[in-house]
Amino acid sequence: MIKRYRYIIKLIQADKAEELSKLVAYPLKRENPLKDIANAKEFIAYYPVMFDAAFKKKLSGFRGSAVMEQHGNFGLVGEEFSGEMWLNEKGLIMSVNYISKREQDLKDQLTKSIQSKMHPSINHWDQNVLVLQSPKLLIRIDRTIGNNIRYASWSKGRPTSEKPDLVLNNGLEEAQGTMGGWTYTFKSGDWTYVIDDVEMCEKDDQCGYFLNLSFKGQDKSSTKLKSIK
Repeated sequence: MIKRYRYIIKLIQADKAEELSKLVAYPLKRENPLKDIANAKEFIAYYPVMFDAAFKKKLSGFRGSAVMEQHGNFGLVGEEFSGEMWLNEKGLIMSVNYISKREQDLKDQLTKSIQSKMHPSINHWDQNVLVLQSPKLLIRIDRTIGNNIRYASWSKGRPTSEKPDLVLNNGLEEAQGTMGGWTYTFKSGDWTYVIDDVEMCEKDDQCGYFLNLSFKGQDKSSTKLKSIK
């Protein structure tokens, strides 16, 4: 995998976007509210936004000792790196966690545009974590001032410009151990709302996002959610 990293870095530094696009596991996720990259054509068009001179300079210091294996994936986490890129077991780029200045500016513009259209009671947030949808609900998980994790939901058909049906603050964010994924837990009286982001599973229908509700510790319902942006 070290040899594959050296080849990928060579392509990035030479701006070989078309060749690099063939070595990506799509969709390549970008931080909300940025659009995920769905295919090679979109990757080639977006390449100049994602990879800048600063990133290429950092990659020039690559050494094999920077590569760490975790759950069959290989990340740049050693030396001067902190997880900027990950390859899957096939040697395809599965994530790019680096954000260029140009991409950050685009993210900031999109954030302001979305905030301007939301209800005043919930239009102030530092980072959108998730936007999820079920047949009956639209749910947002946002990181607000002071690292507060907030849950807001609207019933089907109601836009975010209207006041949410439910807002829960002070959520607990937890990594799901060695299996990957995240869990977000919120309390409302005797009710507990849990958003599970399940990344590792034996069957496809067991992976994804789920809203699990319990009352006084007793499970009441589990609904699969779709991630949207």
